[in-house]
Formats: sequence, C-alpha cells, structure tokens
Amino acid sequence: MFDMKKIDLKRLFLAFLALVVVVPFLTFAGHTKKIYVDTGASNNQDGSSKHPYKTISQALKNANKDTVVYVAEGTYHENLVVPKGVEVNGQGRDKTIIEAKSDDDSAAYLNGGAKLTKLTIRDGKNGVKVSDGGRVKIIKCRIEHNDRDGVIIYAGKLNDSNKVTISETEIRKNGRNGVYSEKRNLVVDNSDIKDNGSDGASFDSGVMAWIDGTNFLRNSASGLKVRLDGAQIYTKNNTFSDNEREGVEVDAFGQTGRVDIKNSKFSDNSNYGIARVQRKAFFGNTWTGLTIENATFSKTNLGEVSGIFKLFN
Repeated sequence: MFDMKKIDLKRLFLAFLALVVVVPFLTFAGHTKKIYVDTGASNNQDGSSKHPYKTISQALKNANKDTVVYVAEGTYHENLVVPKGVEVNGQGRDKTIIEAKSDDDSAAYLNGGAKLTKLTIRDGKNGVKVSDGGRVKIIKCRIEHNDRDGVIIYAGKLNDSNKVTISETEIRKNGRNGVYSEKRNLVVDNSDIKDNGSDGASFDSGVMAWIDGTNFLRNSASGLKVRLDGAQIYTKNNTFSDNEREGVEVDAFGQTGRVDIKNSKFSDNSNYGIARVQRKAFFGNTWTGLTIENATFSKTNLGEVSGIFKLFN
C-alpha cells in the first residue's frame, strides 16, 4: 500500500521547490524601466510610449539604475548627463542626433554603468566624457565635429567592472584626438577612427587595452599613439592608413610594459609605419615590451619601423 504521508510530504517539497524557482523569476522579471522620448511630443508628457518626453534631459531626471531611455528619430539640442546604469538608445546613428546645446561642455557625460547605442553625438567641447569609475559602453554610435576630443576617458581601476567598450562606432572630424584615455581598461573593436585633428587615439601610461578590427585613417597626427610605460595593449587586425605622421607611435619613458601589434596593415602614412620614441634617458631592455607580428607595410615614406628616436625634454 501507498504511504499517504510520504506522498503528501513529497508534494509539499515539490511545491516549495517550485516557489524557490518561480518567485525570484517573478521578482526580477520586468525589472528594467523604460522611458520614451520624442522631439515631437506635446502635452501630457509622462515618459510613456503614448506620451513621451520631449527632451532626453527630462527622461534622465526620471531615470535610475536599469532604465533604458528610447529616443525617437530627430535632432535633440542638449548636453546630456547620463546617470549610473542608464542606457540611452536611439533609432539609428543616422536618425537620432544629439547636438550639444552648449559647446562649453561635453555633449554627453557618462557615469559608471551608462551606455549609449545608435546615436550621433556632436558639436560639444568634447563629444563623450567618461567618468572615473564603472563599466561604460558606446555601441553603434557616431561621434563627430566636437571642438576637442571625440571621447575622453578618465582614469579608473583596471578591473573588468571599470571597462570602457567602444564598438562598431565611427569617431571622426573632432578637433583633437578621436579617443583620449587616461589609465583605464579599454576595448575598441570594429570601429572607424578617422579625420581627427590630432591622433586617432592617444593612450596615457598604464592603459590596458584590446583593439581589434578598427581602422585608423587620415588623422592629422598618428593613427594610434601609446605609452609603453606600464601598458598592457594588445592589437590585431587593424588598419593604419593615410595618417599625417605615423601609423602607430610608441613612446617610452623607462618603465616596462607591453604593446603587441599583430596582423595589421600599414599604408600611406606620411612618416613611419611604426615609430619608436624614447622620451627619457634609461638603461635596460624596455623596448623588448614592443612586439610586431605579421604586419604588412606599403608606401611608407620613411620606412616600416623606425630606429629608436631619443627625444629628451
């Protein structure tokens, strides 16, 4: 015969197990808050899809962590401060344009955990300024025509939770560098950095970076400028072409570091494909930290890889 007490206990246990699984799911499901923005919005603005806000700044004032702000097609004359953990999502970088209202400040300032997707950012003092902490992502954007740097990244811890990712993004025609980064964990992939007024990208000492599948084209100084000191920079499958100085400039002040350049193409740069510049007197094998593998060079005016230039201030 069946033991009914055992059967009831089994049913009770299975019911309890179901609650353990289902309740957390119900608790976290739908946790993301959605706010909508449309430059054509009129009365009764509450940020809903039927009654969107007229400005992104209105939406950001009502946003908190895990909020996605959906921005309709149009041009928005604003300087944005994006709070921690908030994503601003456009309809496409050719459709949703953030044009800085004031060129005395960055067009967009990103706090930790913020994300920009499918937007054009332009006409600020800088395009996008990234705070000194938290993971930040810039995906499928265009950053252009800013007075200084397209993207400026403040120093932060090098762990994964402070990583800055720039992916599938076009950074062009900014007055200084396309990207400037202080010591930070950084990823740049599948992007175009071109026609900027100084270097395509310039990294300070101690940067940890992964650069893959990116084109550095027609910048007014070097395509990529890095400091060997304390660096952990790994690059592959990139193109450096038609820059007015070097394709890549590597500076060294005497600290050890690592810069790997792999599987990349160099063509039509005005000086060297890769230039090595020693900025301070030092002894030792510091330059062994620079490795070049499977690089191809064509039409380099002064040569493929320079000797070591000693330029001491």
